[in-house]
Amino acid sequence: MKKEFKSFEEKEYFVQGVFSNIAKHYDVMNTVLSFGQDYFWRKFAVQRMNLKASDRVLDLACGTCVFTKEALRQVPSLKVEALDFNAEMLAQGEIRLEQAGLLERVNLVQGDAMSLPYADNTFDAAMSGFAMRNVPDIKQVMKEMQRVVKPGGKVVVLELAKPTMFGFKQLYYFYFTYILPIIGKMSKDNSSYAWLPESLRRYPHQTEILKIWQDIGFEQAVYTELTGGIVAVHEGVVPETKK
Repeated sequence: MKKEFKSFEEKEYFVQGVFSNIAKHYDVMNTVLSFGQDYFWRKFAVQRMNLKASDRVLDLACGTCVFTKEALRQVPSLKVEALDFNAEMLAQGEIRLEQAGLLERVNLVQGDAMSLPYADNTFDAAMSGFAMRNVPDIKQVMKEMQRVVKPGGKVVVLELAKPTMFGFKQLYYFYFTYILPIIGKMSKDNSSYAWLPESLRRYPHQTEILKIWQDIGFEQAVYTELTGGIVAVHEGVVPETKK
Protein backbone atom coordinates (compact mmCIF):
# COMPACT_ATOMS: atom_id res chain seq x y z
CA MET A 1 0.00 0.00 0.00
CA LYS A 2 1.52 3.28 -1.12
CA LYS A 3 -0.87 6.09 -0.43
CA GLU A 4 -0.08 9.75 -0.94
CA PHE A 5 -1.79 12.49 1.07
CA LYS A 6 -2.29 15.94 -0.38
CA SER A 7 -2.87 17.58 3.00
CA PHE A 8 -2.81 17.02 6.75
CA GLU A 9 -6.60 16.89 6.67
CA GLU A 10 -6.61 14.09 4.09
CA LYS A 11 -4.29 11.95 6.22
CA GLU A 12 -6.39 12.64 9.31
CA TYR A 13 -9.57 11.57 7.50
CA PHE A 14 -7.91 8.38 6.24
CA VAL A 15 -6.51 7.43 9.65
CA GLN A 16 -9.89 8.08 11.26
CA GLY A 17 -11.36 5.46 8.95
CA VAL A 18 -8.60 2.97 9.68
CA PHE A 19 -9.10 3.12 13.44
CA SER A 20 -12.88 3.14 13.21
CA ASN A 21 -12.61 -0.13 11.29
CA ILE A 22 -10.19 -1.90 13.63
CA ALA A 23 -11.31 -0.51 17.02
CA LYS A 24 -13.10 -3.65 18.25
CA HIS A 25 -10.19 -6.00 17.61
CA TYR A 26 -7.33 -3.51 17.92
CA ASP A 27 -5.99 -4.84 21.24
CA VAL A 28 -6.09 -8.52 20.29
CA MET A 29 -4.34 -7.86 17.01
CA ASN A 30 -1.71 -5.69 18.73
CA THR A 31 -0.82 -8.56 21.05
CA VAL A 32 -0.67 -11.01 18.14
CA LEU A 33 1.39 -8.71 15.94
CA SER A 34 3.87 -7.91 18.73
CA PHE A 35 4.16 -11.55 19.83
CA GLY A 36 2.86 -10.54 23.25
CA GLN A 37 5.59 -7.96 23.87
CA ASP A 38 3.33 -4.89 23.83
CA TYR A 39 2.52 -5.22 27.55
CA PHE A 40 6.22 -5.10 28.51
CA TRP A 41 6.85 -2.12 26.22
CA ARG A 42 4.09 -0.12 27.86
CA LYS A 43 5.22 -1.14 31.33
CA PHE A 44 8.75 0.11 30.61
CA ALA A 45 7.47 3.38 29.08
CA VAL A 46 5.31 4.19 32.11
CA GLN A 47 8.20 3.42 34.47
CA ARG A 48 10.33 5.97 32.60
CA MET A 49 7.84 8.71 33.55
CA ASN A 50 8.69 8.49 37.28
CA LEU A 51 5.11 9.32 38.19
CA LYS A 52 4.05 10.48 41.65
CA ALA A 53 0.80 9.75 43.42
CA SER A 54 -0.68 13.21 42.97
CA ASP A 55 0.29 13.69 39.32
CA ARG A 56 -2.15 14.67 36.61
CA VAL A 57 -1.21 12.86 33.40
CA LEU A 58 -2.24 13.23 29.77
CA ASP A 59 -2.51 10.07 27.67
CA LEU A 60 -2.47 11.56 24.17
CA ALA A 61 -4.06 9.50 21.39
CA CYS A 62 -5.08 7.06 24.12
CA GLY A 63 -6.88 4.67 21.77
CA THR A 64 -8.44 1.89 23.81
CA CYS A 65 -6.77 3.16 27.03
CA VAL A 66 -4.32 0.30 27.47
CA PHE A 67 -1.57 2.79 28.29
CA THR A 68 -3.87 4.58 30.74
CA LYS A 69 -4.68 1.31 32.46
CA GLU A 70 -0.98 0.47 32.85
CA ALA A 71 -0.25 3.90 34.35
CA LEU A 72 -3.05 3.41 36.88
CA ARG A 73 -1.79 -0.08 37.67
CA GLN A 74 1.61 1.37 38.57
CA VAL A 75 0.29 4.49 40.35
CA PRO A 76 -3.39 3.95 41.30
CA SER A 77 -3.94 7.50 42.62
CA LEU A 78 -3.12 9.25 39.34
CA LYS A 79 -5.52 11.61 37.63
CA VAL A 80 -5.53 10.73 33.93
CA GLU A 81 -6.88 12.72 31.00
CA ALA A 82 -7.25 10.27 28.08
CA LEU A 83 -7.67 11.99 24.72
CA ASP A 84 -8.23 10.50 21.28
CA PHE A 85 -9.69 11.79 18.02
CA ASN A 86 -11.57 8.57 17.21
CA ALA A 87 -14.95 7.93 18.85
CA GLU A 88 -14.89 4.16 18.25
CA MET A 89 -11.50 3.76 19.92
CA LEU A 90 -12.64 5.86 22.89
CA ALA A 91 -15.76 3.71 23.21
CA GLN A 92 -13.59 0.61 23.47
CA GLY A 93 -11.41 2.41 26.01
CA GLU A 94 -14.43 3.27 28.10
CA ILE A 95 -15.48 -0.39 28.13
CA ARG A 96 -11.98 -1.46 29.16
CA LEU A 97 -11.79 1.04 32.02
CA GLU A 98 -15.29 0.27 33.24
CA GLN A 99 -14.57 -3.47 33.33
CA ALA A 100 -11.40 -2.77 35.32
CA GLY A 101 -13.21 -0.48 37.75
CA LEU A 102 -11.05 2.47 36.68
CA LEU A 103 -13.49 4.65 34.79
CA GLU A 104 -14.03 7.13 37.63
CA ARG A 105 -10.28 7.89 37.69
CA VAL A 106 -10.12 8.86 34.01
CA ASN A 107 -11.59 11.71 32.01
CA LEU A 108 -12.17 10.56 28.42
CA VAL A 109 -12.03 13.32 25.81
CA GLN A 110 -12.47 13.30 22.05
CA GLY A 111 -9.99 15.86 20.75
CA ASP A 112 -7.28 16.79 18.29
CA ALA A 113 -3.62 16.03 19.13
CA MET A 114 -2.57 18.85 16.80
CA SER A 115 -4.44 21.41 18.89
CA LEU A 116 -4.98 20.19 22.42
CA PRO A 117 -7.98 21.62 24.30
CA TYR A 118 -5.94 22.47 27.41
CA ALA A 119 -4.25 25.54 28.84
CA ASP A 120 -0.47 25.78 29.09
CA ASN A 121 1.14 23.87 31.99
CA THR A 122 -1.96 21.81 32.76
CA PHE A 123 -0.30 18.41 33.33
CA ASP A 124 2.56 17.04 35.38
CA ALA A 125 3.46 14.55 32.62
CA ALA A 126 2.26 13.28 29.26
CA MET A 127 2.55 10.01 27.38
CA SER A 128 1.55 8.50 24.06
CA GLY A 129 1.72 5.00 22.63
CA PHE A 130 1.76 3.93 18.99
CA ALA A 131 0.24 7.17 17.75
CA MET A 132 2.98 9.30 16.22
CA ARG A 133 3.04 7.31 12.96
CA ASN A 134 -0.54 8.37 12.41
CA VAL A 135 -0.55 12.06 13.26
CA PRO A 136 -0.46 14.65 10.46
CA ASP A 137 2.56 16.52 11.85
CA ILE A 138 4.85 14.94 14.47
CA LYS A 139 6.59 18.19 15.37
CA GLN A 140 3.31 20.03 15.96
CA VAL A 141 1.99 17.27 18.21
CA MET A 142 5.21 17.22 20.23
CA LYS A 143 5.03 21.01 20.62
CA GLU A 144 1.50 20.63 21.95
CA MET A 145 2.58 17.98 24.43
CA GLN A 146 5.37 20.25 25.62
CA ARG A 147 3.00 23.22 25.87
CA VAL A 148 0.48 21.50 28.15
CA VAL A 149 3.04 19.90 30.48
CA LYS A 150 4.54 21.93 33.31
CA PRO A 151 8.24 22.85 33.23
CA GLY A 152 10.25 19.98 34.67
CA GLY A 153 7.57 17.47 33.69
CA LYS A 154 8.32 14.32 31.71
CA VAL A 155 7.02 13.44 28.23
CA VAL A 156 7.33 9.83 27.07
CA VAL A 157 6.39 8.39 23.68
CA LEU A 158 6.34 4.70 22.74
CA GLU A 159 6.35 3.94 19.03
CA LEU A 160 7.40 1.36 16.47
CA ALA A 161 10.97 1.84 15.31
CA LYS A 162 13.38 0.69 12.62
CA PRO A 163 15.81 -2.05 13.64
CA THR A 164 19.39 -1.66 12.37
CA MET A 165 20.89 -5.05 13.28
CA PHE A 166 21.74 -6.93 10.07
CA GLY A 167 19.66 -10.07 9.68
CA PHE A 168 17.12 -9.06 12.29
CA LYS A 169 16.31 -5.96 10.26
CA GLN A 170 15.62 -8.00 7.13
CA LEU A 171 13.50 -10.52 9.04
CA TYR A 172 11.51 -7.72 10.65
CA TYR A 173 10.68 -6.02 7.38
CA PHE A 174 9.80 -9.37 5.76
CA TYR A 175 7.33 -9.95 8.57
CA PHE A 176 5.79 -6.48 8.23
CA THR A 177 5.61 -6.60 4.45
CA TYR A 178 4.42 -10.16 3.83
CA ILE A 179 3.23 -11.84 7.03
CA LEU A 180 1.38 -8.98 8.70
CA PRO A 181 -1.08 -8.48 5.80
CA ILE A 182 -1.96 -12.18 5.99
CA ILE A 183 -2.69 -11.85 9.70
CA GLY A 184 -4.70 -8.73 8.89
CA LYS A 185 -6.97 -10.79 6.66
CA MET A 186 -8.02 -12.73 9.75
CA SER A 187 -9.67 -9.53 10.97
CA LYS A 188 -11.53 -9.21 7.64
CA ASP A 189 -10.06 -5.76 7.22
CA ASN A 190 -6.89 -6.24 5.23
CA SER A 191 -6.89 -2.70 3.87
CA SER A 192 -6.70 -1.14 7.34
CA TYR A 193 -3.93 -3.47 8.48
CA ALA A 194 -2.03 -2.80 5.26
CA TRP A 195 -1.63 0.72 6.63
CA LEU A 196 0.54 -0.55 9.51
CA PRO A 197 3.64 -1.46 7.44
CA GLU A 198 3.06 1.58 5.25
CA SER A 199 2.92 3.91 8.26
CA LEU A 200 6.16 2.42 9.56
CA ARG A 201 7.82 2.90 6.18
CA ARG A 202 6.89 6.60 6.26
CA TYR A 203 7.89 7.13 9.89
CA PRO A 204 11.34 8.65 10.54
CA HIS A 205 14.14 6.64 12.13
CA GLN A 206 14.37 6.95 15.91
CA THR A 207 17.48 9.13 15.58
CA GLU A 208 15.50 11.58 13.42
CA ILE A 209 12.68 11.62 15.96
CA LEU A 210 15.20 12.42 18.69
CA LYS A 211 16.40 15.37 16.61
CA ILE A 212 12.82 16.70 16.51
CA TRP A 213 12.64 16.51 20.31
CA GLN A 214 15.94 18.34 20.64
CA ASP A 215 14.94 21.02 18.13
CA ILE A 216 11.73 21.68 20.04
CA GLY A 217 13.77 22.18 23.18
CA PHE A 218 13.19 19.09 25.32
CA GLU A 219 15.94 18.66 27.89
CA GLN A 220 17.61 15.29 28.60
CA ALA A 221 16.06 13.96 25.40
CA VAL A 222 16.99 10.32 24.81
CA TYR A 223 15.51 7.15 23.40
CA THR A 224 15.70 3.49 24.33
CA GLU A 225 15.30 0.68 21.81
CA LEU A 226 13.46 -2.42 22.98
CA THR A 227 13.23 -5.95 21.55
CA GLY A 228 16.05 -5.47 19.08
CA GLY A 229 14.85 -2.05 17.99
CA ILE A 230 11.29 -3.06 17.08
CA VAL A 231 10.10 -0.17 19.22
CA ALA A 232 11.68 2.92 20.72
CA VAL A 233 10.75 4.85 23.84
CA HIS A 234 11.60 8.54 23.49
CA GLU A 235 11.61 10.71 26.60
CA GLY A 236 12.42 14.24 27.54
CA VAL A 237 11.94 16.90 30.21
CA VAL A 238 9.97 20.08 29.53
CA PRO A 239 12.31 23.08 29.90
CA GLU A 240 11.67 26.04 32.16
CA THR A 241 11.60 28.29 29.09
CA LYS A 242 9.62 26.77 26.25
CA LYS A 243 10.28 27.58 22.60
